[in-house]
Amino acid sequence: MTTVWASVSTIDLGRLVDVCQALEDAGVDGIHVDVSDGVFAPDLTFGYRAVAALSTRLRIPVEAHLMVANPEERLGEVADAGAARASFHVEAAPYPWRVIGRARSAGIVVGVAINPVTPLASLEYLLPGVDFVNVLTTEPDGRGERLLPSMDRRVASARALTGGRVPVQVDGGVAEVNIAGLRAAGASEFVIGRALVDRDAMADALVAIRKVT
Repeated sequence: MTTVWASVSTIDLGRLVDVCQALEDAGVDGIHVDVSDGVFAPDLTFGYRAVAALSTRLRIPVEAHLMVANPEERLGEVADAGAARASFHVEAAPYPWRVIGRARSAGIVVGVAINPVTPLASLEYLLPGVDFVNVLTTEPDGRGERLLPSMDRRVASARALTGGRVPVQVDGGVAEVNIAGLRAAGASEFVIGRALVDRDAMADALVAIRKVT
């Protein structure tokens, strides 16, 4: 089973709720919100109020991708905002099992995210505690990121590491032209931004994306 999460980081804030409701009507499985503090990741993006605004107005789940320093301290706010899921970066968490424990206590599904440069082996001892792995397939550069080379092989390695027991999510530069390769490599959750939310006909774009997942 594959799922499509619409990444909303490029949407004009003034249209955020309306576009997300249109995405819900089009049939996406959930909304993916990058929560970045401008410290761990270079961009300053949506915060918890955006998560709350969406989670109270949508029927589909909202997940928060915590691109922040000290994610353990932020999970309570994410849960209070109504997020159904949250992922944190292994690079930002010196004590990741404490982060996982905080997420469990808050009652939300928890995933671990990993940057393209970080060895996948750093995930291995966390796999028994997480519900999904978010493999970033680009680096944030603010210029319409494209899928980095060799990401199919990295996804295949992540899939092998999980033994198929934990879903592999891919995030960054994912589009209709590369989904099939990522799916064949073992990804089952696709975070899609510009290739979906910046299209005039989002429902048609989603249909085309579903055909290759």
